[in-house]
Parts: sequence; C-alpha cells; structure tokens
Amino acid sequence: MELKNEQILIIGFPAWEGEYLKSTVQLASELAKQNHVLYVEYPFTWKDAILGGLGKAKTPWRRILGKEPRLRKLQLENGAEINVLTLPPMFPVNFISGELLYDSLMSLNAQKAYRAIQQALNQLSFRRPVVVNAFNPFLGVFLARQFNEKALIYYCYDEISAAKWAGKHGPRLEKRFMQQADAVITSSQPLFLAKKTFSKRSFMVKNGVDFDLFHQPQAVYQMPPTTVGYLGSLDERIDYDLLESIIVSMPYRRFIFVGRINSPDAERLRFLPNVELVGSQPAASLPSWVQKFGVCMIPFLKNDLTAGIYPLKINEYFAAGKPVVTTDFGDLDDFRHLVSVADTAEEFVRALDNALESNQSGGARQRIAFAHGNAWSARAAEMGVAINLVIAENQLAFSSEEYAWMPDNYNRSGAVSAAFFAPQTTTVHHFRKADQYAAPMLAFS
Repeated sequence: MELKNEQILIIGFPAWEGEYLKSTVQLASELAKQNHVLYVEYPFTWKDAILGGLGKAKTPWRRILGKEPRLRKLQLENGAEINVLTLPPMFPVNFISGELLYDSLMSLNAQKAYRAIQQALNQLSFRRPVVVNAFNPFLGVFLARQFNEKALIYYCYDEISAAKWAGKHGPRLEKRFMQQADAVITSSQPLFLAKKTFSKRSFMVKNGVDFDLFHQPQAVYQMPPTTVGYLGSLDERIDYDLLESIIVSMPYRRFIFVGRINSPDAERLRFLPNVELVGSQPAASLPSWVQKFGVCMIPFLKNDLTAGIYPLKINEYFAAGKPVVTTDFGDLDDFRHLVSVADTAEEFVRALDNALESNQSGGARQRIAFAHGNAWSARAAEMGVAINLVIAENQLAFSSEEYAWMPDNYNRSGAVSAAFFAPQTTTVHHFRKADQYAAPMLAFS
C-alpha cells in the first residue's frame, strides 16, 4: 500500500531550515519522493520578524514579512522536490493565560494562515490534499476541514502536556484536535497508548535516522577515541545534577556537547575543565562530530516529558557504530539489548569506562544493522501505509452508510494486522456521512 501521487499538505511546527534534524522535516523529505508535498513551516510571530530584522535572532524575517517570496520550491538531496511555505507573521499569544482571549487571537492567526495556505494550494493546483498536522494543534483546531482534505492526520511526537512552552493551552487544544482528526500517528509506544483514547484511529511510526548521513564505514573500525559525547539540545530534558556528577568523577575523560544550549542549567557545564560546549552545528557536519566520540550518552531525566520520547539521537549514534550509555528515562525496549542503562552517577561512570576500554567491533556491527533498519525511508513507508488506510476508510464511509473498520495499527511489512501492543486489537468504528463530513468549525474566506 505504497503512498504515491498524493497531494500532501503538512502543517508543521518545526521550521524547515534549522540547527538540528527534525522528524517532521525528514518524513516530509521522504514523502516528497513520490508525492506532491507542500510543507508549511513554523508560524513565526511579529516578535520573530522584528528580532530577525534587528539581527538579534536567526529568522527569515524578509520572507516572513513578504519582502521575499513566501512560497519556495526546494530541490532536496534525495532528488525530490518540495514546496515550503512561510506564513505571514502571527500575533504572539503563547503568554496569554485566559482561554477566551487566547482562542480569539488564535482564530485571527488561523484566518491569516488559512488565506496564505489556500493561496499556495491554488498556485500549486492542490485540490483534495491529505492534511498532516505535525504537533501544531494550536492552528489545527481552527483549520480542521478547511481545505477539502481527503484525510486529516495528527502527527504527535512529544507529550504536549509536559512541555513548559505549551502547558497553558496545548493539552486542551490537542485533545480537541485529536477528536477532529481522522487519525493520530505517534512516534513512540507511550505516546501511542496515551493518545489512542482520544482518536478515531491510532498508528505508531517511530523516529528514524538519516543512515547514509551518519554511517561512515571507513571510520567505524578505526581505533576509537576516548571522548564521551552528546549530540542534541541541552534543554529541560537533561539531568544536569547527574551529568555534573559524572563529569566531575571523570577528570581523565573529555566530554563534548554538540547542540543548542536552551537551558540556563547547561551553563554550569561550561566551567568544568574537561567539557567542551561547541553549540549548534550544521547538519552535514554532525557525523564528523559523532566520529570524535568514543562513547555516546543520553543523560535524560525520567519524567512525563521524556517518558514519551523515542530519541532521534540513538539511531544516529548507532549508525556511526558507537556504544551508548543512557538513563532509564522511558521506553527502551527496542534497543535495551544494544545500550547500557545506568540509574546512578556511579553506574554511569562505570558504563562509560567499560564502553571506552572494551573491544566494540562486534557490537558496532549490531548497532549499525539496527540503525539501517530504522532509516527514514522505512518510517515514511510506514506513515504512507497509515495514510492509505485512512483514505480508504474515508472513501468507504463517504460512499456507504454501513460500518467501516480500521485496524489501530499495522505491521512493518505494511499488511493489515492487529496492533503492535496487546491488548489493543482491531476496532470497529461507526461512521455516517453526516458525522464524517460535518460542517467545519470556522468558515474562513
């Protein structure tokens, strides 16, 4: 059930360009190989535009303000073409606590977004797109059923209730949007279990890896360096107390951190003599940084935010053949046999030393093979199967008053099956035309 020749509108939360690899962008790039894709990137605000114009932020302010074309056609490295739309500047509303005021201003933002998106759809001759909303229920609840969509999908890759920036309004809007959508696709088992209660249909497509980027065969079996490394943002997910204790206990090891510094707690690390904070780096340079690591780590806190994470970085580490030491922050069942799990600073130190001092060639082959099976092309194929199933059911529901059925998941070969996770099984859903194609909540013009 390969997804081909569809018109796909992805209303994303991440910006297309940026300082780190994003699952939404990776999936969009893969889907664009055989489909026509319009990617609507992060909804920048007036504040973003002003700070960019003043040189105080890295934002495409000229494009946001319409001084450059907002709609771009990009040639991707995989040979595909994709259309990327930058929206006009939105009103900043994240600071507002009151629901009525927030929703009123968000509806104005949504009307502005609708007009820009519809203009782009008309320009590209998109008539009945599949709409994938990627972790943006803030616009999603207002834009649902506005584009004559063939299917409406919510792609959820984080626990929104645990994100500080989204805590005020994210949970209620996400719940509302999941009930509007035809299906929810999540990126981890905990998210799958948490969100399926609110959705008509539930799927899981785990995070993947740009295998060809991170796998450098000539470097895998060389004498590994003795450096400990971390690839990713230094943000609220990190256990800084644990990390500082580990680093202080290992003055004989060098620690390198590659990624954005988004937490003031990360500044504590800057003053440790055996730490190097290199900051954000271009995506193309990340593999060369990983090759400087003898062992990689994931020192996450264990809380509601991290519980739903399927970390992108673990497959990036594995593609490079690197051993990994991690805290037991969430669901590690997929790769527990390939990583060392440490609960205390003492255990973490021992695991890092063991990984650096042992012969890792056999383990490297296993890790590489695991990562190869999790390439983004495979993940996009899984998403394509889910979308095709939703389209098929919507067509059946529209043409018939009879019941339509839908499995809550599918197996990796693409065949319809019971769900991955017992006791979830195939569910029968009742549909009527009037329910499935109800009048939209808002009619924009």
